[in-house]
Amino acid sequence: MDLTSGFHQMLLHPNSTHLTGITTEFGLFEYKRLPFGLRNASSSFQRLMSLVLNGLSDLQIGCYIDDIIIASNDFDQHLARLELVFQRLITANLKVKPSKCAFLQFEISFLGHTVKEGKVLPDSKNLKSIKDSLPPNSKKKVRSFLGLTGFYRKFIPNYSKIALPLTNLTKDKVPFVWGEEEQKAFELLKNYLITEPCLHLPDFSRPFSIFTDASKYSLGCVLVQEDASTGFHHPIAFASRKLGPSEISYATVEKECLALVFAITHFKNYLYGAHFNVFSDQQCLSRVKTLKDPTSRIARWFLTLQQCDYTIIYKPGRLNFMADYLSRATYPTDKQSDNTNSEEIHNVNAQFNVFNFTSIHELIEKQNKDPYCQNIKSKLNSNFVFSPKSPQFFIKDNLLLCKNNNMSGRHKLNTKLVVPQSLVPQILHLCHDIDAVAHPGLSRTMRRIQKNYFWRGQFRQVKNYIASCHECIQRRGYVKHIKAPIQRIPTADFPFQKCAFDAVGPLVTSNHGNKWIIVISDYFTRYAEAYPVKNIQSSTVAHVLMDFISRHGLMQVLYSDRGSNFISEAMNEIYKKLGIQKLTTLAYSPQSNGLVERLNKTLIDSLSHLVSVTQEDWCEHVPLALMAYRNAFHRSIKETPAFLNQGRDIVMPYDLIFSEKERSYSDTPSYAHQLVNRLQTSFAIVKENLEKAADDIEKLNNSKPKCKQILVGDLVYLHTPKIKIHTSKKFAKLNEGPFRVVRQFSPVNFQIQHVNNPTNKQNVHVNRLIKVEKREIFPTVQSESSLADEGNEVLNINDDKENGNNIAVSNEEDILKLYPCYTLPYKDWMDDHQNMLSNTVQSDQLSIQNVLLSANPPENFEREETNTPICNLTQNQPHDHTNVMQPLTNLPLSPVIDEDITPVIIKNPTVSKQVPITRTYGLRPRNALGFVKYN
Repeated sequence: MDLTSGFHQMLLHPNSTHLTGITTEFGLFEYKRLPFGLRNASSSFQRLMSLVLNGLSDLQIGCYIDDIIIASNDFDQHLARLELVFQRLITANLKVKPSKCAFLQFEISFLGHTVKEGKVLPDSKNLKSIKDSLPPNSKKKVRSFLGLTGFYRKFIPNYSKIALPLTNLTKDKVPFVWGEEEQKAFELLKNYLITEPCLHLPDFSRPFSIFTDASKYSLGCVLVQEDASTGFHHPIAFASRKLGPSEISYATVEKECLALVFAITHFKNYLYGAHFNVFSDQQCLSRVKTLKDPTSRIARWFLTLQQCDYTIIYKPGRLNFMADYLSRATYPTDKQSDNTNSEEIHNVNAQFNVFNFTSIHELIEKQNKDPYCQNIKSKLNSNFVFSPKSPQFFIKDNLLLCKNNNMSGRHKLNTKLVVPQSLVPQILHLCHDIDAVAHPGLSRTMRRIQKNYFWRGQFRQVKNYIASCHECIQRRGYVKHIKAPIQRIPTADFPFQKCAFDAVGPLVTSNHGNKWIIVISDYFTRYAEAYPVKNIQSSTVAHVLMDFISRHGLMQVLYSDRGSNFISEAMNEIYKKLGIQKLTTLAYSPQSNGLVERLNKTLIDSLSHLVSVTQEDWCEHVPLALMAYRNAFHRSIKETPAFLNQGRDIVMPYDLIFSEKERSYSDTPSYAHQLVNRLQTSFAIVKENLEKAADDIEKLNNSKPKCKQILVGDLVYLHTPKIKIHTSKKFAKLNEGPFRVVRQFSPVNFQIQHVNNPTNKQNVHVNRLIKVEKREIFPTVQSESSLADEGNEVLNINDDKENGNNIAVSNEEDILKLYPCYTLPYKDWMDDHQNMLSNTVQSDQLSIQNVLLSANPPENFEREETNTPICNLTQNQPHDHTNVMQPLTNLPLSPVIDEDITPVIIKNPTVSKQVPITRTYGLRPRNALGFVKYN
């Protein structure tokens, strides 16, 4: 039964009506009855219903807020209980809504559950929403999914164990990355619920039993009752939970005992006051009660267990089906499970059998479909002679194999499989990605591949595959010595126009209680101040800044890092009122504020020579360290900061022995006049020196290795030296991502956005970015008129001898010396990773190969009107390359003619050695033989 607008049937106390006021266009109104949406509305109404139906719970009558359920054994009993409930509702002046009531039902849905024939099932409406749900793409949606499935966790054995990857994903400090483990947990939870799991209602006239299990990371238990007729244990409810960080380190016997305590505590309403059996697959648990000297932890648990009457029964996993299921079922989170079954062994073996064909005929079939392998086979069948430098190809049982003498080491004579292009990604994955090889570098990956496999363009493909491997980039993609050029800060025009400040510490607590030093430096004169302080809170920083301003005046620009004490709301308000432009560096980019960072190092270096052994007197030596710094010659300004600030050299102790006597001034005006002239001259020289120093830094940057160019839209990883708590830096992956570059503020400052979490945007320095190379598959298709291996084969010497020629051209360069290069476009890579053919030039009357075989070609080799055009690349002619590339399935292996090329006549094909390149950006040239030119 359901009440009609239940909350509105409850009157509010007059003293509470003013708390429910609402404002409308017609005025201010207050509720006289309980409105929906108040924080305490549900609990207040539930308290009312509990008072109305007080004492009826023993008659199987219950309620949840405004929903009432009545269970009966027969028709007459049901009518009597209905009458009793109606009388209570009439007395309380509560009304029900007939359209929402269902009477005399054998099956009923109540609070998300369906109850029928002594069984409890999840509501089919909720199961449909679970079945139709898609994988969540944010932490909020993960929490929503876990909330829905957690409502039915009593239907799922070891729920917390299964949901562990999803639960970890909801933590604030864990980045949202939806991987394979999360997907498996998501699908497994869905499958458990959409199969309509069934729980039986408890019968308190029969004894209960519980099955317990403890794995490495979670506890699980199930409450069952044995069917008297069949002897089958029907589940009443499941329960599970994660082990805490300290509980994971418990011994096995302690974990099993903890699982028993958890089960009895969770099902205490069923178990108290009755004897029950505990089934476990751990024999040690049955002997825990007989321990003579238990540990304090187990002794404390004994106090909880002594309240119950139970018997522990040991059954091996093969006989105890329930415990065996709980302990041996494979879940996606149990990575380090000690229980190894046949399914786990199969999963491990699958990692080593990626390149596994059912028969050798399948491999032969793939080779026959690959144009490169097909071309090699055709050359072998036609008695073609290969270069001694090329691999020794041969066919054995229709399988194309080779031996590569150019390889060094003991594997150079190994018989290698010529891999068709369609299987190259699998070989690369097998030799680089699987756990057994653990993502090696380029050299080791090449050694593994060259031991058993060969294909054309092997080195380049392996290099690109490793450069685009996300796992490798996360671990070792960051290169420290390749930095972006240091950006030039505009030179200051006068003293204290631009300043920078920073905090140094924490240091040893000094005799005065100070632990930090706040330093401020001027960009023009390099003059510095240092303030020992007890803390670096915003209030302390503000006092230091005001003290500096009181003696040196207001600066126009102030630089600092992103410390919260420098950019807090209070400090920003001070900057605003003083008219100071506040600029901050990016995270992990101290070089952006290099002046004050270098000052910190110099100051600490000086103090290290002055402090005592205990170092507690360091703040007493800060003035001396500052004196040394201010009177030191600076190469960038070619002067001392003290002179530029005061217009005279400060007398130092070493000046007392001998120094040129200072000029004496008879009056103040003359001194002031001389001081002004001196400072004006010095300031002009300093500005010139600062500009020159900046130019020298730019020249030095140009001589250093260049970092990779980052563009908007590139996929990158972010180098983050900070590691997570309780993790080792030795194993840490310090490069986070992937991110997409969305904005560029300057040549070195970018804004990036996380691919899986669009709300995660950061402004970073280019030095922290690692560009992800685009994974490419390079086609190795050659036309029939081209040779089998690029630059490594010779022409068929036997055919040459038959024609009376003794010429033997050893490589492509020799051919190009005799005949011109005809270049045509060739695409670098294909997104669908299919082999493609580029257009080449052919002749229907005289093949190019016959021309090349001729030792003495005619001086004026003319081709009059023919049906097949030849392109003269000595003239730049417009040509549309958009339709050059055609899929392999639609083309024969012979060359294809581009009909847009206009016929021309070649008078002397040997005249031009340097042929102008007429191709669009990103396309590679081919010569007349079909060779691709790689520089």
